[in-house]
Amino acid sequence: MTADSTTIEVTEPEEHVAVVELSRPEAMNAYNEALLTDLVDALERLDGRDEIRALVLTGDGEAFCSGGDLEELPLSPEMDFADYERGLGLFQTVVRTLRTIKTPVVAAVNGYALGAGCDTALACDFRIASESAVMGETFIDVGFVPGDGGAYLLPRLVGEQRAKELIFTGRKLEGEELVEWDLARDVVADDRLREEAVQFASTLAEQPPIALGESKRLVNESFDVDLDQAMQDAMRAQRICSQTEDHQEAVQAFNENREPEFEGN
Repeated sequence: MTADSTTIEVTEPEEHVAVVELSRPEAMNAYNEALLTDLVDALERLDGRDEIRALVLTGDGEAFCSGGDLEELPLSPEMDFADYERGLGLFQTVVRTLRTIKTPVVAAVNGYALGAGCDTALACDFRIASESAVMGETFIDVGFVPGDGGAYLLPRLVGEQRAKELIFTGRKLEGEELVEWDLARDVVADDRLREEAVQFASTLAEQPPIALGESKRLVNESFDVDLDQAMQDAMRAQRICSQTEDHQEAVQAFNENREPEFEGN
């Protein structure tokens, strides 16, 4: 994200928590190349700041992200494969970044989260939706497949059959359906969405950051490795955590019957 970026707004409403806001409200926060690259840059920069321990991702205005901007898509059928691959790769990099940064991300889904916007929400670690939120894998409506991770993420959240129904039909879910289908952990009033998301992010930020980051990695990778590999990965992660000052603080706080104060070391 450049210093003069107009596509992303970053605020820090609470200690250790940052809110990343997609800021193209006139286009319902649809992705163009600038927004895609600025979002990845913002996520990576915040992930590199030790004092930031949890993120909230949301959209400005009436939409979370309505998908790709059809007037400013960074790819077209006329492109040669290398250029098309680069354009679609910009979308995929958003999903990959959300999945691989150590900092937990809470999606505050306000309004439409469709197509690539839906996949962005799915790539976050948690989703809290507003009463007006609408999520849908709408690629089939334009003769596309979920090209940026939806076919990978959705079955892991809702199961194969439900994922196929949503992807094959383009069905949109809203309100309490989002909780019933396991796409959101909660649905809240529109005017309380950001407050609720920041509050939950603050709860995450109170945890020991190194252990939290390693836990995120282990869970995200668990579907792609066998049990033996998962055990080996957990052993390495546990060893890393055992040598942290936060682990020592947790033990000492337990012995002293007080709440621990984690510093991320």
